[in-house]
Amino acid sequence: MSSEEEEEDESAGEGHHHRFAKPDNFKMYLENGVIPDAAMIHAARKRRQKAREQGDFIPVDEPKEDKSKKRVVREDGAGDGSDEDDDRIDMTAITGAKEREERREQFYSVQREDSAEDSDLETKEWENQQIRKGVTGAQLVSAHQESVISQYMIQGYSQSYQSNEDDNILSTGALLEQAYAKTSGLTKANTKAASAGLIARVATAGKDQKASGPRMPQEILKQLNEKLQTTKELNFKHITDIERITQEVKVLKLDHLQSEQKAPVAAAKYRFYQEIKCYVSDLVECLDEKLPLIVGLEQRAIATMSKYSSMLIERRRQDVRDQAKEMADANKGIRRQHDDPDRIRRAAEREGRRTRRRRDREKSETADSHLDGMSSDDEVADIEVSQYQASLKEIALEAKQIFVDAGEEYCEVGEILDRFQNWRSAELDSYKDAYVSLCLPKVFGPLIRLKYVAWNPVSGEDAIDFEREAWYRSCCLYGRQPGETEASLAEDPDVRLIPTLIEKIVLPKLTVLIEQVWDPLSTTETLKLVRLINRLSRDYPSLRRTCKQLRLLFQAILDKLKLAIDNDVFIPVFPKQLQEAKSSFFQRQFCSGLKLLRNITCWQGVIADGPLTELAIGSLLNRYLLNGMRVCTPTDAINKASMIVYTLPRVWLTAGSSVVQSMTQFIAMLQHVNSQLDPAIGNHGELIEKLQKILASLHVAS
Repeated sequence: MSSEEEEEDESAGEGHHHRFAKPDNFKMYLENGVIPDAAMIHAARKRRQKAREQGDFIPVDEPKEDKSKKRVVREDGAGDGSDEDDDRIDMTAITGAKEREERREQFYSVQREDSAEDSDLETKEWENQQIRKGVTGAQLVSAHQESVISQYMIQGYSQSYQSNEDDNILSTGALLEQAYAKTSGLTKANTKAASAGLIARVATAGKDQKASGPRMPQEILKQLNEKLQTTKELNFKHITDIERITQEVKVLKLDHLQSEQKAPVAAAKYRFYQEIKCYVSDLVECLDEKLPLIVGLEQRAIATMSKYSSMLIERRRQDVRDQAKEMADANKGIRRQHDDPDRIRRAAEREGRRTRRRRDREKSETADSHLDGMSSDDEVADIEVSQYQASLKEIALEAKQIFVDAGEEYCEVGEILDRFQNWRSAELDSYKDAYVSLCLPKVFGPLIRLKYVAWNPVSGEDAIDFEREAWYRSCCLYGRQPGETEASLAEDPDVRLIPTLIEKIVLPKLTVLIEQVWDPLSTTETLKLVRLINRLSRDYPSLRRTCKQLRLLFQAILDKLKLAIDNDVFIPVFPKQLQEAKSSFFQRQFCSGLKLLRNITCWQGVIADGPLTELAIGSLLNRYLLNGMRVCTPTDAINKASMIVYTLPRVWLTAGSSVVQSMTQFIAMLQHVNSQLDPAIGNHGELIEKLQKILASLHVAS
């Protein structure tokens, strides 16, 4: 195409330009073969948008030349006649012009599509603005619901109907049209006609679609029934929840009211328990601080008493060794030239003590019935006794000063019991839950031990009777209620308070005294100890064989008796012609062994017979006393046998008893003595009669 022809085309189209049109430089660039860029395309779109906003119309087709002219200007890609194609000049030879032509056509096509899209968007925006001006929100919601119902009814025909956007009943345009019709005051007839037209179009569109069939009424009814049943169940659940919540609210209100009413009582209980807690904490702290001091004083007192007792036992054993050596030297004919001064001093002291004991027996008129060796040699110098007593008094004074910085409610058993009595009377259930009955013996333990730090019921002349003490009475009356019965006492948590204190405090104290202080050869100490343990066993039934502390006590007694048999019994055996009178060393030692046998039998009924008979018969009689009797004259042997038999408990000498069976050696020795007696001799008749009585008591035929 030549430049002259282009100028003619431009001049021919000037008379048909839009009144708002300006020189189209963009089109000129295209005609000149310039390829448009993004900026040029954006500018063209803005220009077209501005032209729309100014009103009138927007020319779509380009101006054409008259048919009389040689050529026709192409429309924007909208040529629809074959004549135009025939009249077109073939420019295939000019490749550059052809390429520009194709680019121009592509651009026009894109521009028309963009224009159509922009036009649709602008139209929809204008319609929405108009609807918002005349339609309320409620009307829009109603129109939307009608659209949903219509869509539900014609669900089967929606696939084919969606292909035609202009005839679709569910389109936004249709909804807006209905809303606009309602707001613009259309009559009911017009609305019905419009609806009929829409339904007709839907039916027409449905003819071309494959029929899938509407939903059956039975299906709809079934779904409605299911929905109704679900709603009823949900409603029933809600009603039940409401009733439950209402009931809970009532209960909570009642609890709240009761809590408000009980608040003063709870506050008083809280203060009471806080006071108890503080008091118990202070009491435990005080006892923890004082307990090491109490234990130290106990150890000092036990050491002092043990030292005094050991001194007496060791002096007696040393005297036996000295006399045995003297007897052995005399039998060998050895003359003592340079005797040991200590031995001489001990002999002088020993004889002096014997003389004083003999004088005392003469004053009491018991000298004729007394046998040498049956008395205890426990005489001590006055200065030693004074030192011993002074040490114990000093310990007792220190014991009184331990709680001098503490109040009575922390060191007196009665005051402490009053505090716990208040707790017991006010809240017995919490008292039981706190296991106070198990804690009280541990609380009172240090206090009672302190009171008896120098207590010695074994060898003390004025031993305290704990059952007459104030703390004992307080513990006995603790928790007592008027009108108590045996049934109520059985339910009392503190009914075993006293037995527990005896078991945990008194028995361990006695065990230590037996191990460290008790002298088994002292009849006085043994009888005191037997009476005390007998009384405890009788008055406190809880001290049974299964009691651990009681078993330890009995074991300590047996061990101490066995130790005395091994270390304190010594009977020298010499030919009969060398035996002296009854005041000789042999007689004293035999009587000492007989005295130990008597002390052992004192425990019969307290300790089991098995261990006692083993010590008395097996260890003492058969090993020591029987050997001494074999070297005695018949008269002396029968007298000693009589003392032995009458020393043994009667229950041990029953027919067929194990004790009688274990005395076979003793019976054989008596039968041997009986064979040596002659009734024709003067006094043998009396001896034979006495011997027959002894054998009869042992159930042995003469």
